[in-house]
Amino acid sequence: MADVHKTSTCILFLQVEDSMMDVYDFVYEEVRRNTSSFRRHELTAIHEAFLCCGKHSPFGDTTSVENKTCPPGQVHDEGQDCLQEIQDFLKKHMDFAFSILGIAIAFTVYGMILTSFLWFSIHFSSNLYRKGKYILRER
Repeated sequence: MADVHKTSTCILFLQVEDSMMDVYDFVYEEVRRNTSSFRRHELTAIHEAFLCCGKHSPFGDTTSVENKTCPPGQVHDEGQDCLQEIQDFLKKHMDFAFSILGIAIAFTVYGMILTSFLWFSIHFSSNLYRKGKYILRER
């Protein structure tokens, strides 16, 4: 059961990661192909949000895009590849989210166990209906 949950969690994480990478690649390539001010503003916002600048590309020089969209004071050669920064950001935040989810599931199961004990004690106990029928014995 735990393996199935881990597998589905990994698939979900990979889908989120792939989607974010696809969005970044799409916006980056749009800015490279044409200088649309809307896409350039989007790319600049991504660079500012993730504190990164550009990406390593085997297909050619990317400095023209990075000069237009990187925040001032950030240099691409510092190893701030946005694809890697996005992966690191997602891993850190998804680990936190999965930890919170695990704790919530543990408390839910704990509450269900306590509730079942309460239900069984009420259901099988005849002592709960003894109101006014207590007898005091002498010692």
